[in-house]
Amino acid sequence: MGIKQFTHFGYSYKHNASLTDSYSVFELTVDATNSPNSAAVPSSCHLDSIEFELSSTDATEKVTMFLARDSAGVVPITTDQLSTAEQVPTIITGSAGGCSFTIGKDFHFDSSVTNATIGSIYVAAKLPSGKSSTAKIRLNWRG
Repeated sequence: MGIKQFTHFGYSYKHNASLTDSYSVFELTVDATNSPNSAAVPSSCHLDSIEFELSSTDATEKVTMFLARDSAGVVPITTDQLSTAEQVPTIITGSAGGCSFTIGKDFHFDSSVTNATIGSIYVAAKLPSGKSSTAKIRLNWRG
């Protein structure tokens, strides 16, 4: 058995995710309307990184996130307990900004997980107390 070679790459997308100071779970998958180049998450792939493009932010705001297999966010793929699960956004222009998290994990869809959907991965994300923003979220993968 040889080493798996990735034959394609892409990203899955969530448009206008409403981030607040408590965790919300968002589905990352194909969204042909808002991001025509997005694609469903392959059943077996390498999760490379995740990007948050925030409509408004400031230098004191931190995005905290983790990936999950299920829509309830109870079966984590990554954890929010590591320092790499929290990023301060870079201000792009005015009050808009963004941040990127390195994932670096293999993923294999497991149909035995309750509330899991083939072609999707879920991200749970939050901002600091009293903060809110709208985000475009991209999960980059190789399949």
